[in-house]
Amino acid sequence: MFPRSVSLRVSLISAAILLLLPLQGCLLEGTTKGDQETIQGESGQNRTSESTVVRIWHSFASESKEELVFTESVEDFSIENPDVEVEITRIPYANAEQLFSTAAQGGEAPDLIRLSSDQLGQIGDIRVDGYPLLEDLRPHLTPMERLQFDDDAISAMRYGNELLGIPASVDCLSLIYNRDAFANAGVEPPNANWTTEDLLKAADAMTVREEQNGEMVVIQSGLSIPVKVAFWWFPILHGFGGSLFDGEGNPTLNSSGAAESLDWMFALEKGERAVVKKGTQIEGMKADFIASEAPMIIDGPWNWATYESSRVSSMRGLGLTLLPIVNETGLRMSPLVTYKGWSVSKQSNVKEEAVNLALHLSSSEVQLRFALETYTMPTHIDLFDNESIQANPVIAGFLQQALLGVTAPTTRAMGMVYTPLATAFEQVYADTSSAADALQAADSELEEMLE
Repeated sequence: MFPRSVSLRVSLISAAILLLLPLQGCLLEGTTKGDQETIQGESGQNRTSESTVVRIWHSFASESKEELVFTESVEDFSIENPDVEVEITRIPYANAEQLFSTAAQGGEAPDLIRLSSDQLGQIGDIRVDGYPLLEDLRPHLTPMERLQFDDDAISAMRYGNELLGIPASVDCLSLIYNRDAFANAGVEPPNANWTTEDLLKAADAMTVREEQNGEMVVIQSGLSIPVKVAFWWFPILHGFGGSLFDGEGNPTLNSSGAAESLDWMFALEKGERAVVKKGTQIEGMKADFIASEAPMIIDGPWNWATYESSRVSSMRGLGLTLLPIVNETGLRMSPLVTYKGWSVSKQSNVKEEAVNLALHLSSSEVQLRFALETYTMPTHIDLFDNESIQANPVIAGFLQQALLGVTAPTTRAMGMVYTPLATAFEQVYADTSSAADALQAADSELEEMLE
């Protein structure tokens, strides 16, 4: 049950709804409408006229452990601040910045929103009536409050000189595997010394194929990844010696090794010895792993709790290790490291309360709970040497992987990179362009977008 000062609105807002916000603001302000639900506190009373209302948008997965910990953390804040009512709305992570930008243009932006560092880069330059979408938090935080967080985390929340968010977590991809599947197949499980040759050899041994219309088709993946999603390409790109940007932030999508890395990734699904089922997307990867139909995946800590509660954990358990070393270069695959945090809307009339809530949700206490219950990597420096975190092999493993990753720049270019890459990926996947030509075109397109 929630206290009277917590209003939980479990809502998955679509872009179409938000486009109507200037005309139908009641969709965010009213009681239940469509798939929105307002839950009153235990007393069943509505908020009082003296209450200060803080509207917060989050992007945790529906009914996930993360969403539960988040909601209960908001409840704790409301108990400590009885004069503040918090209205919670869930939005999809993938286009959170677009929904926020649309809402802001309609004068309906929430007071507080969860955004990633690359999403900050997408909206950092956008203006509504001459004003930025997000509040610069430097005047709102004391030096001591800023020093509570890792320097890289704070830097990731900066756009230019402005601090646009309070960092609450860090994310990256790593190699996750099903111990039982490897034991049953008699295959040595992954380890930190694996090369891409080791990865492919094990994946090939555990892939199930059958002949269909004279062609061998993968019906059960030996390794499952969404090959057409750029975020999963980034660690492979880095392992082949490529980069998204140069030292000055200029696009280098066609850098040395980039084309080879893209060909290598697509060969996982389309090559002669394919190990990935055709058409695998993110949700399909997750579903196959949960159903024990894929022994290995590349994924992040945000889904570990889901896998842990699935049938995989009832076997020998989950395994985690570093991404492999690329044989061709001797370099380890290095995932893109992104940060997520809490940003305050420039339009908010309750900035002080919104900042206080953001600090609470980013506090050492809340981050520790997220770490231990959802395997979310912390940004609070007090937790780096925490005994409970150090003793947890999952969190420690992802932290080790993050140390070997490449931090995503919080720039406009990083925010835009996915659009031209999506086109390039489609062309290469459909065999209408070579990887080199498609990435060259994507690089040129991104440069034009930045002009």
